Amino acid sequence: MSDNSLPSDDFDPSIPPLEKTLLGFLGLLLVFLPWALGTMHVWSQVAALGIAAICFLLSILPRGGDPVTPGIIKLIRFPVFYAGLLLLAYVAIQGSNPAWKYLELAGRWFMIPIEGHISWLPTGTQTAFEAANPFRYLIIFGIPFLAICAIWCGLTRKESVYFILILLVLNGVALALLGLVQIFTGAEKIFWLIDHPASNTVASFIYRNHAAAYFNLIIGLSGGMALYYFHEGRLMLRRSDPSGIFLFFAVVIFIIVVLSLSRAGVVMATVTLLGLFCVFLFFALFQKSTAANKSIAVSIMAMVVGFGGYVAGRIDYDALIGRFDRMSRVDDFAWDIRWSATVSTAQMFADNWLYGWGAGSFRWMFPAYMDRESGHEAFQGERLWEFAHNDLIQFPAELGVVGMAIVLFILGFYGWQMVSRQVYRNPLIFFILFSLGITVLHSTVDFNFQNPAILTTWWVLLALATLLVRMERVSERRRRRR
Repeated sequence: MSDNSLPSDDFDPSIPPLEKTLLGFLGLLLVFLPWALGTMHVWSQVAALGIAAICFLLSILPRGGDPVTPGIIKLIRFPVFYAGLLLLAYVAIQGSNPAWKYLELAGRWFMIPIEGHISWLPTGTQTAFEAANPFRYLIIFGIPFLAICAIWCGLTRKESVYFILILLVLNGVALALLGLVQIFTGAEKIFWLIDHPASNTVASFIYRNHAAAYFNLIIGLSGGMALYYFHEGRLMLRRSDPSGIFLFFAVVIFIIVVLSLSRAGVVMATVTLLGLFCVFLFFALFQKSTAANKSIAVSIMAMVVGFGGYVAGRIDYDALIGRFDRMSRVDDFAWDIRWSATVSTAQMFADNWLYGWGAGSFRWMFPAYMDRESGHEAFQGERLWEFAHNDLIQFPAELGVVGMAIVLFILGFYGWQMVSRQVYRNPLIFFILFSLGITVLHSTVDFNFQNPAILTTWWVLLALATLLVRMERVSERRRRRR
């Protein structure tokens, strides 16, 4: 592939007008997702899909006078585009070929088999769109699919990538500040206006673990930006840089994760922040730099740690421990209960491992497997299990080996792009990937990827990181030629 077929900012450093418009809609999408209550409702998912579709169309429109490869050509050469279309078609077949139907009688509901479905094709469930079915998941999966295609085809300048990354950080900080104000003012409604039956809302999220997972992504991104600016400042021998600001942002977001009372989220955030400080301190003290750079870096670290210590000192730990204890006893599932759900979901997968039960089918088909564990306290009463609290087993149970093979192909494409370019040398890319891995690890005990805001942001960060690596590789190759 020639250099001209790759995105680059070497032709013209200015961002073309059409790309600026694309940046505006991409920014709108990424800001809208978490603020719209995590995009967990139909109205917000449809709206997000519409914005993502606009981004996609803008990315493939012709740009007169811009010498980079046209977006439509990039789309044709983009393997993820075909894999994503195949996955959406697969889910559509599941929805069009239901094997089970929802039926409600005498105040109880049942799933009854449907005769006449095509057994050798993927099957799904015939259930309410508003609750969960394959067609609902077409919308949920379509949002990140259109977004990452728009990024790959429409962003041609490094400045565009950095704009989106910084916007994500600033949006995360704004959400974190909102959450802190709500907590310290004792707000019982989202935005002080929206009443929600969930008792564990945080900021704009209706579920604290989703809030923690989203904010952990932003902690990793903010830490990566801090390392990037510090590294660039050291190379250019600058006396100051914005790295301290991004470190401060990471600490602010960490505080809201702690106050969210998400146990796994707090653990993941602590690991991310400690890793960030260790790498930052290594760069500050042991890499070649001026004495001014070192003293500024140490001062920044001292101020960030001091601010974190001050806030930590203001927390009522007795009340905090009490809330964790109540959460463990009443408002959350114990670890052994989640393990039982994981085992039951694994049995569900084993019974229909090739094609899966259909996207969005878990809440409808799981009760049959829940009954097998009826002696367990988690499965007594009328508790509705909407999700398995383990995405790494729920998605295979719903999509089967065939559907997951498509997802793994997409991940493999991005993974190969990263591995072949030694991304561990780039602190920004490394920390983005680190935060993505933290989210996957968290999803073994929760259902983070069932939240469209987290799902889309995760895929967007992966796409942006890959695109940035390719841009830097092309720029470096051209500099060597000159």
